[in-house]
Amino acid sequence: MVVTRSGRSTRETAKKIKFTDDGEMPEQVEVFSVESTREPEEQPQEESEEESDSDSDEAPEAESISTSKQALIQKQKEQEQLKQDLRKQEREQELPDLLPEEALESDHEEETKKGKHLRSEDFEKEHAAMRKKMKLEKLRLIKEQRKAALNKGPVVVQVQSFNSKKQAPRAEKSILDSKKAWLERASLGKK
Repeated sequence: MVVTRSGRSTRETAKKIKFTDDGEMPEQVEVFSVESTREPEEQPQEESEEESDSDSDEAPEAESISTSKQALIQKQKEQEQLKQDLRKQEREQELPDLLPEEALESDHEEETKKGKHLRSEDFEKEHAAMRKKMKLEKLRLIKEQRKAALNKGPVVVQVQSFNSKKQAPRAEKSILDSKKAWLERASLGKK
């Protein structure tokens, strides 16, 4: 609370007095009452005394400038935070719900790890992987076709498919014996 030299509080209505050009008070004094335009401060008197001591150290203009700077900086920080939140929300809305974010991140990491130059080791690894994959696929197809074979007495009946040109027929003991006998016949005269 501020008290004037006359001992009156500024919260009360003040009297306005008009002086002459010489600075003397005229004989016919007109008194106007003016209400204070300031809002009352609700601080205890002890705190205001402490503040008045600290106010004497710095100029009031400098203090008001620093507080306004701090308020401006705080506003800018809040605006930047709001912008970042909006950007995050936009990114989340832009991404489709089909792929999880982890898949996108792992894909991005692989791209950054790869170098620009092609290496023969990479080609060899890819080629070995492809060969292994092809072998496994062929074995799977052969197993499926053998399951489809039927035993009809001494004969194995197998339905041939048009795409199985790579597959050799199943070896039978009787056929192998007749082949061996034919190749090792006596009429050839080989010794």
